[in-house]
Amino acid sequence: MNIAIYGRNFGNSFNGMAIQLFEELKRHNISVYINRKFNEFITSKVFYHPDVEGVYENNLPEDVKFDFLFSIGGDGTFLESATVVKGSGIPVVGINTGRLGFLAYINTNNLLWAIQKLLAGEYTVDKRMLLEVDAVEKFYGDINFCLNEFAVQKKSRLSMIKTKVYADGNYINTYWSDGLIIATPTGSTAYSLSCGGPIVVPHSNVILITPIANHNLTVRPLILSADSEIKIAVDSVEGKVLASLDYRAYGVGNLKEISIKKSKFNINFVNLFENTYFSTLRGKLMWGTDLRN
Repeated sequence: MNIAIYGRNFGNSFNGMAIQLFEELKRHNISVYINRKFNEFITSKVFYHPDVEGVYENNLPEDVKFDFLFSIGGDGTFLESATVVKGSGIPVVGINTGRLGFLAYINTNNLLWAIQKLLAGEYTVDKRMLLEVDAVEKFYGDINFCLNEFAVQKKSRLSMIKTKVYADGNYINTYWSDGLIIATPTGSTAYSLSCGGPIVVPHSNVILITPIANHNLTVRPLILSADSEIKIAVDSVEGKVLASLDYRAYGVGNLKEISIKKSKFNINFVNLFENTYFSTLRGKLMWGTDLRN
């Protein structure tokens, strides 16, 4: 079995578990390939040298067939991991080194148990929808997809931006706001949620449009079919806006036309528990918790 590992820096509380993770993989004769920056971090911070088969930079070795990619960090690390696996279909396992996450939900209490479940094949794979962005000026480079959301925002506090939106050629609205979020069901619990967007279960085949601090209070978040092709034109008085695909943000000029639609491929999300999504919602959002005492 071949496993790729991608990670970020973590706190001291995860040091011992990181060592246990690599030792457990070694005990099962699993070939490990690790991101170079993460490998250097573990070596210098934890003073532990992982026994690995190979080290990669930004792209996984093309001559290796990977069974899983372990994303070690938080939800932000999981989003970065999506740009590593791209359209390869490699299942991604989210291992959380800090607080409870929506995507990285395996924690220190159940990590070794989770590895046993993976090795035994006792897991399911959820296909998470991505959004694909296309613009004349390809400011996003070679990675034109996002797992959570595509967003446009004003760059300064001085004025709002004007965003004209169409879906399948039909004019929807012109939003006068601080920005606009176009999100996947996975991204419904991220930036969109903080701006008043609805929570949507991950397997829903929809796209969300959520304005950021809209000037007209009657304008509400909108849910469209994932088969829709959305086109937007952005106009800012200062001539510049901030465009982001998940964690990747770019300062760009006014966007005359940009297209957003469902990507041709998915990210395979490894699920080891039953009802993980709703139990995570209850824990993360403290549903049913009485804080009056």
